[in-house]
Amino acid sequence: MKHILLSGRALAWSGAAFLLAGMSIGQATAAEKLHIGVSNRSLLGLPVLIAKEKGFFEQQGLDVSIDYFAGGVPATAALIGGSVQFIDAAFENNLKAVKKGQDIVSIANLQTDFAGAVVVRRDVVKQLGHPPGIADLKGLRVGTLARGGFADVSMRYIAQSAGLDPEKDISLIPIRGADRQLTAGEAGEIDAAFVMEPWNVIAVEGSGKWDYVLDLTKGQGPDVFQGLGYTTLQTTRDYIADHRQTAEGVVRALVASLQYIVDPANLNSVAEIANQEYGNPGVAIIETSLERQRHTFSPALSQSALDKTGHLLLESKSIQPPLPAFKDVVDSSFKPLWDSFKAE
Repeated sequence: MKHILLSGRALAWSGAAFLLAGMSIGQATAAEKLHIGVSNRSLLGLPVLIAKEKGFFEQQGLDVSIDYFAGGVPATAALIGGSVQFIDAAFENNLKAVKKGQDIVSIANLQTDFAGAVVVRRDVVKQLGHPPGIADLKGLRVGTLARGGFADVSMRYIAQSAGLDPEKDISLIPIRGADRQLTAGEAGEIDAAFVMEPWNVIAVEGSGKWDYVLDLTKGQGPDVFQGLGYTTLQTTRDYIADHRQTAEGVVRALVASLQYIVDPANLNSVAEIANQEYGNPGVAIIETSLERQRHTFSPALSQSALDKTGHLLLESKSIQPPLPAFKDVVDSSFKPLWDSFKAE
């Protein structure tokens, strides 16, 4: 009987273990499904990509799909329409949305400085006969992204800063996707482009078919592109009210992702993931791009970022004064999560 009793206990423990295993499987399959939009296919979306590929979303009980868009304008429209729950987009999209009465807020920063450049085809440079400057873009076709998006607004600002009229002196050509700008140039459809990392490195250091006009990642050009809250995680206030725990989980995952990205020990791992996602230009090229912009990754948002972004939009006449207040565009209740990030 003793033997039978022990077997019964063993059977009971076995059943309990099976039940717990079943609960774990159920919990895994019940992970909350989310769609996060990224405003273009470039390293701008790296924090979201790494959070997904390294399991940081999964650790928060989230099953995330990444949806790419051809600029911040369509990404913002998707957020408002509800097809995505969060977007990784330029902070300026948030300001413009608020000015239009749309209740969108940023709940974390992703990159502080703009990471990218203005580049021009090398054959155009040969015709110029000297290193190109912004003034040399006069009469050229310059590729951007969606009309009214960050690339378009920024290129207009840069042109005006150099004394060019963006409506008359250059032709701004919207191209659906950062990955297609170089292809458009090589096909002779554009002469220059405002590109995000890693496409400038792919163009200049990789293909050898383009030259830098303005290397913004290295701090060249107007100061407004440094510390402006380049890209942020955005959602709606209604979503936060109804899904606060989920929003916190997304922020935690992205802070962990940013921490992983800035650790030099992870450079090769991050580059290998990014290389597969962005067209296989080569791990060495991606590593070069990542090293150039490591300093830009941080989750904290500040009043200074709002002021700089606002200046960019006001000067380019993308919005009319006054600027929205910080509390109208940023939900700083997530700050304790931002503060867990440790800069290298």
